[in-house]
Amino acid sequence: MSSAKIIRALLVADAAVTALVPAAKVVLGTIKQGTVLPAISVKHISTMPMAAIDAQADFSLVSSRVQVTVETKDRVTLDAVLEVVRKCCNYQRGIIAGLTVVSVVRDLLGPAPDDNDAGIYDQTIDFRITYYEAN
Repeated sequence: MSSAKIIRALLVADAAVTALVPAAKVVLGTIKQGTVLPAISVKHISTMPMAAIDAQADFSLVSSRVQVTVETKDRVTLDAVLEVVRKCCNYQRGIIAGLTVVSVVRDLLGPAPDDNDAGIYDQTIDFRITYYEAN
């Protein structure tokens, strides 16, 4: 879950993101039913350890995949939010959410099934985060 916290920290600290989606609507996990859109959910998908050099080290290098789901009321807003999310997170590194992050890079852009009857437009963008995790 640390990797999801890294992405959420980047999103809520970015003025372009919070201009479109308030920080309170950038959530870890699932967006609650009834939330006024737009909103962003951040979920940890998987983590894979990198090759260990020192089994007794305090930290190991890991690579995680995090999925960011954007939900809005229209396609124009959806595209705008996805663009600022990508720009905010892609190619970041350093100390983020208290962790040493080697890199954040965009991984996948998911399909955009529009539910026009419900007035909900959503799409996912995944990021690959490489960071040091405590052993």
